[in-house]
Amino acid sequence: MGNGKLLELIWQGAIRPAEGSDAARMARLLGALLPLKTICLTSSVGFDQSRVLTDEVELEPALPLGDVLSEELGLDVPYGTLVVVCAKTPQGTPRSEEELSHQLGSVVGEVLLDAVRRGAFSFEREASALYVMACSYHRIASCMGLQHHGLKPQMFRAGLAAKMAAYWLGERTGHKDDRSLFSTPDFLVSPTLRGYLKGFDTGFSAPEVDDIKADVMQFSGASHSYEEWLELAKGSVLGTLAVMENRQHENRILR
Repeated sequence: MGNGKLLELIWQGAIRPAEGSDAARMARLLGALLPLKTICLTSSVGFDQSRVLTDEVELEPALPLGDVLSEELGLDVPYGTLVVVCAKTPQGTPRSEEELSHQLGSVVGEVLLDAVRRGAFSFEREASALYVMACSYHRIASCMGLQHHGLKPQMFRAGLAAKMAAYWLGERTGHKDDRSLFSTPDFLVSPTLRGYLKGFDTGFSAPEVDDIKADVMQFSGASHSYEEWLELAKGSVLGTLAVMENRQHENRILR
């Protein structure tokens, strides 16, 4: 869906602030996964999957999304806000924990892809950086606190896998679509996937899954602006890659 259509839906009243218990669960879990200033919206038409944007995205020239939401919906939209638009459930019925977890995995995946598309990492680092971020969230999903609030790790990982598949099999590679690599929630721990990534990107040098910790993508403090979060993610991921490369260099010397 183009930004012009999104603007049209807001003007028509099809997009509204998310409300109710479903929205509260979504906001609570999303805040734990992504410590960002976030606004959740629902749309009664036009959406079969979530859309993730930031407040400065222009829906028309010189008309940023944040200004539209403030003017049309009366929302307070601080600079650096993440805006998540989801399809409204039939009759406003709450999503199951499984459905919500899958949706959250998709949203997180889209945010990670946006970090790459914005050029947070150099071209030769993109595949490794994305892999590190996704692996960190693979571990974060196992957090007992998140599970206590209803996050289902396997469904979250399945939603994340769908986003990674769309990128690695489509936008980036242009190679034959091999969906089987991403067909299970534990796709990131598969040696076959690492071999696939190394096959199309000679610069792929991410650590093994067991060496990537949850805290790579866990940042303390209050909710950050999107730009602040992006800088934190960049520093953490590049630091993780640097440690791994230094270790590999030392091992080569010892041999």
